[in-house]
Amino acid sequence: MDVYVDDQRRHHRVRAIFEQALELCQPLLDPRQGIAGQALTHQIPMRVREHFPDLTQEEVMVLSVALPAAWVRRRVNS
Repeated sequence: MDVYVDDQRRHHRVRAIFEQALELCQPLLDPRQGIAGQALTHQIPMRVREHFPDLTQEEVMVLSVALPAAWVRRRVNS
C-alpha cells in the first residue's frame, strides 16, 4: 500500500527562525510582563520585522499568529 503525503508547508524560512523568534518575543507574550495583565502581542510584528528585515510581510504575519499559539501550547504542556 502506497501512502502519499501532501506536504503543504511553504514558509520554510519561518520554520528556520521560529525558535529564535519565540525567544525574542517571549516578553511580549507573557501577560505578567505586559500592561495590566495583558500581553503585548500587538508589538510582535514590529519586533519580528526589526530583527528579521528580510522576511516578507506574509512571513511576519505567519509568525505573529504562530508565536502566541506556540507560547500558550508550551505553557499548558509544561
